[in-house]
Amino acid sequence: MPRSVRPMNYYLFLPISALIINTLLISYVFARRFRSAVIRDFLRFVLFLNLWQVSYILYWSMLPPEWMTPIFKLSCFTWIPVGLLFLETVYRFLNIRSTILLPFFRFSVVLTIFLTASTDWIIKGSILYDWGYELEPGILFVPFSTVAVSGPAIWGLYLLLKERFKTKQKKIRQQLNFWIWGTTIALGISAYTELFNLDEQGRFLFVPLSPAAISIQAFFIFVAITRYGFLNISLERIAVELFRDIHDGIVLTKENHEFFFANQAAIAILDGSPSREGLFKPEWHFANYREEQDHIPRDYQLIGNSVLQFIELTVSEIRITENESGTLYLLRDITEKKAAQEKIHQLYSQIVNDLEIARVTQASIITQKFPDKGSYRIHSFFQPIDKVGGDMLRVIEHPERVDILFADVSGHGIASAMVGGMLSIAFQIVSDKKLSPKESLSEIHEMLSKVVLHHHISAVYASFYPKENRVRFSYAGHHPMLVFREGKIYPLEGEGRILLAVKELHLNDYHFDLQTSDRLLFYSDGLYEVKNDLGEIFGYEEFLDWIQGMADRDTRSLLEAAHRKALEFGNGKHNDDLAMLALEIGS
Repeated sequence: MPRSVRPMNYYLFLPISALIINTLLISYVFARRFRSAVIRDFLRFVLFLNLWQVSYILYWSMLPPEWMTPIFKLSCFTWIPVGLLFLETVYRFLNIRSTILLPFFRFSVVLTIFLTASTDWIIKGSILYDWGYELEPGILFVPFSTVAVSGPAIWGLYLLLKERFKTKQKKIRQQLNFWIWGTTIALGISAYTELFNLDEQGRFLFVPLSPAAISIQAFFIFVAITRYGFLNISLERIAVELFRDIHDGIVLTKENHEFFFANQAAIAILDGSPSREGLFKPEWHFANYREEQDHIPRDYQLIGNSVLQFIELTVSEIRITENESGTLYLLRDITEKKAAQEKIHQLYSQIVNDLEIARVTQASIITQKFPDKGSYRIHSFFQPIDKVGGDMLRVIEHPERVDILFADVSGHGIASAMVGGMLSIAFQIVSDKKLSPKESLSEIHEMLSKVVLHHHISAVYASFYPKENRVRFSYAGHHPMLVFREGKIYPLEGEGRILLAVKELHLNDYHFDLQTSDRLLFYSDGLYEVKNDLGEIFGYEEFLDWIQGMADRDTRSLLEAAHRKALEFGNGKHNDDLAMLALEIGS
C-alpha cells in the first residue's frame, strides 16, 4: 500500500515570509550600527514579532491536536506584549513619559500572560481550520486582549497623530507619516481579519492576518530609520524647554549650517526667519563676522536693517543627538547699550563716589595676599578697564589643597562688579564643600542662575594639591591655562559651557601632574584682545608666540612684561580688564 502524503500547507508562506522580512530588517539595522535608545526599543519590538511568527508557524504546522492548547497558552508571551512594545517605542521616540498609562498597560500585559498560561479564561482550546489551528477564545479573551494588546497600539497611534499636527519641522512630519501610515494599516488589517472575518458560528472565514499586518507596520518604521536615521522627535521640544526661560535670542544649527531651531527672541532680533533655504550662516546677518574658536561674546552690527542695530553674539558647540553635533548662537540686543555709551560716560563723572565704593568692594573680593609656602608660591596682577571691572580672581587655602577661581563676568562696570561679588561669595561657599572642580562650577551656576539674569561668566576652577603636585581643573567657556616647563609652554586644553548662558551645563573634570619649577598661568582675554588705533586685535596665537619667548623669565617680571605688551600694542590703552595669576611650584 502506498504511504499517504500530507499536502503542503501553502498558508505557511505568510508567517515564514514575515519572519524572513523581519529578520532582514533586524540584520540591516545591526549591520548599519544604528545606535539609539529608540532603535533599541524598535529592535525589541521586531524581535517579539519574529517570535510571534514562529508561533504561527507552529499553529499552522498541523501538529497533534492534543498539543495545540498547551502550545497556544505557552506561546502567549510572544503576541500579548507586542502592542505594549510598540507603545514603549513610541514613548521613547517622542521622548515623553507616562506615569499612569504605561505602568497600567505593563501590569495588564503581565496579568494577561499569567491568566492565559494558568487558566482557561483567556484561551480555552484550539480550533482546526484549513490553514491550521487557531485558538478558541475563553470568556475573558476579548476584554483582556483589547486592553493588553489593542489598547497600547491605539494609544500609540493617537500620540503619533497628536505630534504630527503639532510639530512644524518638515522632516519630522515626514518621518511621523511613515509611523502613522504603518500603524493605521496594521490596525485596520488586524481588526478586519480578526473581528469582521467571522461566520454566524464565530469561525474565521479566511486566514487572519494580524502578524503579517504588524510586520507591514514594522517595515514602515524601518523605512523611517533608513531614510531619516530616526530623527529624534523630542529635539524641538527639548530646545523649547531648554531655552524658554532665556530672554536672549537662541539659534541652533546642525552640521554644515543646517538650520534647526530658533526661539521667538531670535526671530524678533533678526526681523524674520533666521534661515534661508534651510541654512543659517552668521555672515548673512552680522557685518564683518569671523569664525572664532574661543566662544567669547563679540559685538556685531546687523546687516540689512534700516535702523542701526548691534548684537552681542556668543557661539558655542552643542551636542544635538548622540551622533550629531551642532552650533548654538546666543544673540543679545545691545543697541540701546551702544547708543547710551556716551550718556554712560557722562554718568560716570556724576557717580565717582559710587565707583570708588565699588572699587573698594571689588578689591576686597580680589585675593591680593597669597599663602607663601615652601612648596608653592602665587603671584598675581589685576588692572580693571575702569575703576571696577568684570574679571575676578580669588584663592582659598585649605589644609590639603588650594582652590583657585579665575573668572570673567560679561560686561564692565558696577553691574559686572556686583556679579563678581556674588560670584566671590558663591566660590567661598562651594570651596568649603570640597567638591570636584566640575561639581563646584555646577553649584555656582545653580546659585547664581536664580539671581543673575543678564550676565554670563567664563571661568576656570582649579584645585591644587601640594603634596601630590597635581592640579584638578574644569573650564566653563574659558581659554586654556598655560604650563611653563623648561622654557616651553603647554596649554591645558579642555571644554566646558559658559556659566549662566544656558540652563543645562556640559562641564568636565581634568587633571595635570606638575613638576618642581613648573609654573601654571591663569590670564584674562584682555591680554590678547587688546586693540590698536586701527582696530586690529593682538590675537590669541600671537600672544602665545610672544609669551613663549618670555618663558625663561622669572614669574614677577613675566607678569609685568605681559602687562606692558598689552599696553604697548594698545598705545597705552586697553579695552578690557587685565588679570593674571601664576602658581609657581617649588621655592
